[in-house]
Amino acid sequence: FNIRYTFNMPQDLNFGLLENGPHINLIRDMATKCYTDSTIQAIWVGGSLASGTGDDYSDIDFRIAVEPSQLEHWANPNWEDYLPIASCGGTLMRFGGQALLHHLILEDGTILDFYVQDTARKNIEPAIVVIACKNEAFGQHLATFKNAAASLTHDITAASTRQFLVDYWITTHKEAKGLGRHYDYSHFVGLYHERVALLRAWHMDIVGKDINARFTIHVLGKLHEGLRDKLTKSQEDLLGLPTRTVEETVIAIEAIRKEMTRVGKVLSKRYNFDYPDDLEKVVLETWHGNKEILVKR
Repeated sequence: FNIRYTFNMPQDLNFGLLENGPHINLIRDMATKCYTDSTIQAIWVGGSLASGTGDDYSDIDFRIAVEPSQLEHWANPNWEDYLPIASCGGTLMRFGGQALLHHLILEDGTILDFYVQDTARKNIEPAIVVIACKNEAFGQHLATFKNAAASLTHDITAASTRQFLVDYWITTHKEAKGLGRHYDYSHFVGLYHERVALLRAWHMDIVGKDINARFTIHVLGKLHEGLRDKLTKSQEDLLGLPTRTVEETVIAIEAIRKEMTRVGKVLSKRYNFDYPDDLEKVVLETWHGNKEILVKR
């Protein structure tokens, strides 16, 4: 992940804590190539590398700023001018008319998020390392970009936890629809949502914090940190139940429901809210009333 491609480096480039971190050779060489482009007003790095928490598997969150009239050029740049390693594929994302992002995989396997914004935009993120800035006014603007990261976990509240359980029972109720329509090659989608809910419930029970957020790699890392070495053997087995057949799928759904009931009732007592017994009862009665039909093929 750290192949070196050497160019004559301008003295104005400053890498700060990136200097001894992962991907520094690639970052240095990209910054050197970008610095020679007179339209680029500033170069900086964000993400985990800028916070000092990155590793060899981290994306490179590489940022540049250009004048608004130059932004559209970056929708399809000549990457040979800016990358020391060729890209083998990527995705372009736009953020209004002021920024765009190329999510790239380089030929050495590095994941590069090459972000381009105009000098009028403000891009708040938890940490940045400014490598170079040619524009004094934008430099003052750039200094305001850093802002403390929002916590991935938060305090548990009775209302949100009860709603979480209501949402779970509504979601799992739809499993009958998929099975009843014989969507036998897509049940893993429903079970993904079931297992995500289960992991969140375990996190609330074991850690005492909610982790209600989109399951990015960072959220998964926080979840792993909270649950590591704290799940029982039966809980770990539950996560790995096979779903190769309709019969196995039904076993997995019912096992997750049983555990969600257990954890949900623990949370309802701990945080003093009414467990949604009526909703659970309807879901289970409907399920068992139609179960023979649902599994028949």
